Amino acid sequence: MISTDDHHLKTPDWLSIDSPAVEHELFLLGYRNLTVHVVGHVGLSLLVAAGTWFAAPHALVLGWLAWMLSLALVFIYGIRAFHHRVRQPGIRSEDMRSWRKTSLWMATLPGIGWGSIGLLLVPGAQVNNLMVMTSFAGAFAYSAVGNAHDPRGFLVSVTVATVFLVSRLSAAFGEQAWVAAGMCLLYFSVMTWVARNAHLTLMESIKLRLANEILAHTNAENAARAEQASRDKSEFLAAASHDLRQPVHALLLLIEAYRQQVPSAANHPLVLNIAAAGQSIGVLFNALMELSRLESGTEKVVLTRFDVSDEILLLASRLRPLSHRKSLPMRSFVSRSVGSTALQTDKLLFGRIVGNLLSNAVRYTHQGGVLVSLRPAHGGDGLWLEVWDTGLGIAPADQARIFDPYVQVANRERDRSQGLGLGLAIVRHASALLDIGVSLRSRLGRGSCFRLHLPARMLSNTPVVGTSKLVARESGVVRPASWLMGRRVLLVDDDVMIQRAMQALLGSWGMDLRCAGSGDASVLEVCAPNWMPECVLCDFRLPGPMDGIVMLDFLQDRFPDMVGIVQTGELVQTVQERAEDAGYMVLFKPVDAHILASTLAAVLDRRILERVA
Repeated sequence: MISTDDHHLKTPDWLSIDSPAVEHELFLLGYRNLTVHVVGHVGLSLLVAAGTWFAAPHALVLGWLAWMLSLALVFIYGIRAFHHRVRQPGIRSEDMRSWRKTSLWMATLPGIGWGSIGLLLVPGAQVNNLMVMTSFAGAFAYSAVGNAHDPRGFLVSVTVATVFLVSRLSAAFGEQAWVAAGMCLLYFSVMTWVARNAHLTLMESIKLRLANEILAHTNAENAARAEQASRDKSEFLAAASHDLRQPVHALLLLIEAYRQQVPSAANHPLVLNIAAAGQSIGVLFNALMELSRLESGTEKVVLTRFDVSDEILLLASRLRPLSHRKSLPMRSFVSRSVGSTALQTDKLLFGRIVGNLLSNAVRYTHQGGVLVSLRPAHGGDGLWLEVWDTGLGIAPADQARIFDPYVQVANRERDRSQGLGLGLAIVRHASALLDIGVSLRSRLGRGSCFRLHLPARMLSNTPVVGTSKLVARESGVVRPASWLMGRRVLLVDDDVMIQRAMQALLGSWGMDLRCAGSGDASVLEVCAPNWMPECVLCDFRLPGPMDGIVMLDFLQDRFPDMVGIVQTGELVQTVQERAEDAGYMVLFKPVDAHILASTLAAVLDRRILERVA
């Protein structure tokens, strides 16, 4: 497309006839038509000459044909003259003016030629005359369409041709000349109308195509900007997620370390309230970040097999402290027919679905209790996982919108202790991602039942080998197995606050922890020939040339027996994928103390078993 200023593209009349963009398109169309025009011009001229050869004087026919062929040479010269200019990225205004003049002459001269066809009319030879007139009509029709890009050339050409032809009609048709002239003029009018319509259609087509090109270009630019904005947003969220999770992560670890080191204060109301506040921050922050991932489509399913009964009981046990604070019994029921059934899905997302349903049930139930049940679905099509409560219930008009973000029909005062209204939104997005059906039955004042349908294709009766219970809770305080004492753990994290929190917590568990804070080879300085890490906890974002995964690969080469765990606050799913592809477990900050202890116990227990084997 020609280079032009933005004024022509932004004003309402940018696609007028005088627009450089439109004029450029007409130029290109005229250039492309030249070759076809030359072929049609030469072919029709030869046809007319052949048809009149035996009816008109040979010298006259040859002279007329020579004139028409000489015009073809002019057309060829025009093609060659503009050939190199067409290939240029832009066309200057001087070239445009030159083209308009040349185009007008290349339309006028053929008009003279086709008008002089009247010289071939021979009185008395009516068949010949009709053939010549038919050829003239064909030339008219061809000119009307072929010169649609330049209506001025058509008008000049056909006007000259008509004048020449009409002047010879009296010699050819005698008394019928006026009839023939009228027919010629009528045909002239019709062809002028056809030419006008062809030109308007062509202009509309050009304008539409140029508008579509502008629109496509604009859409491409908008898409590029949107994609860049999405990347910027993802990078910002990743950085913000990491930076905001760090202090929350340290806070939870310090709270648990204090409870470990001061047993007398472990159940003090003030300590419990601080711990609850820290956990609430972690829960709300995780909910916001998780909903952002689910809505953006960056969350990917990681399939694992696990015992669904054990997972349900574990999730219920984690919510019991919350129900106990409200004096609400929480019961779990697993049908005997379920047995040891393995579920294949994303364990993390599944846990968030059930966990959000359970916490939602406890939060809005003030008397009665909460029940989570697992039983076969009707017809043998999988299992039903149901969460029952005796809470406030949900009105039919509100049941459809409670899965929308920030909707809390029972918390219109926006009491933050009741959450942000994100739990059920996460349930909707996560269940859709896992292809798990969710339904709701509720009655005001009677309670609600949320039902998950676990289809049979996700289930199997092959038992899942579970890990031993290596971590216990005593009065709410995490108590790892005694054999973990003295285990050597290396923490690679540049946040000093997290280093201190981990030293306090793991020190209270009797573990041998050393810390490093950079993503380079200096991490080896904290190790020694007589001290080699058995487990490395590594933050993903590190100052230096190595990120957490590259750092674990680096340490794995030097300490082949170690196990690596990536700790991250990143929203980007690729971090988890890279880590798991490299064979490393992933923990998302903020990490609950019980989860941290369970993970360390599981990986170190597996490592010991592998060493014995």
